Amino acid sequence: MYPLMEEILVEEHRKEIRREVGQIHLEEQALRGRVYRPNWFTGTMQRLGQWLIARGEELVKRYQSPARPCQSSGQRYAN
Repeated sequence: MYPLMEEILVEEHRKEIRREVGQIHLEEQALRGRVYRPNWFTGTMQRLGQWLIARGEELVKRYQSPARPCQSSGQRYAN
């Protein structure tokens, strides 16, 4: 090959790499600027998890607070 032809190919390759890097930077910026919007499944699972936590807290309050004052120190739960 001619030396000039090799230089032209190398320069074209450099330009292609610069374009690809620029495209990657644009994609990264677009991802950083995107607003998070959960899909239907994610939202449903989040609400279910919140409900389970709230229900568990209610159960803890119900079963760990005695219905009547404890007579002995060994009794901890409402029976």
